[in-house]
Amino acid sequence: MEQFKSDLKGLVNLKLRNQIDEAVYSEENVRISSELNELRQQKILLKKDNDHKIQIKDRVDEIIQVLSLRQDVLIQFDDNLFNALVEKITILSPALYFFTKKSGLNIDEILN
Repeated sequence: MEQFKSDLKGLVNLKLRNQIDEAVYSEENVRISSELNELRQQKILLKKDNDHKIQIKDRVDEIIQVLSLRQDVLIQFDDNLFNALVEKITILSPALYFFTKKSGLNIDEILN
């Protein structure tokens, strides 16, 4: 991105000193600006992707911490453990449920 910014500044300087043809200037300005805008969009997408990965890692770390605190074998339903692991439940029908875990994983449950 910095190279394209520098190229654009150089192009503007050439234009200000009347050292470049108007048609060439316009063509290069459009090309460089387009490349710069494309790189900016890619940077935004990469940042969103990275933020999402960090969020998932934080959730997984939280799950690991909750599970590592458990010393005994689970013999009955544990509200605290369930709430620590499950972000939401989507009920599609009385017999079909989707559990969205805090790690981002989806689990479907079909009742017979």
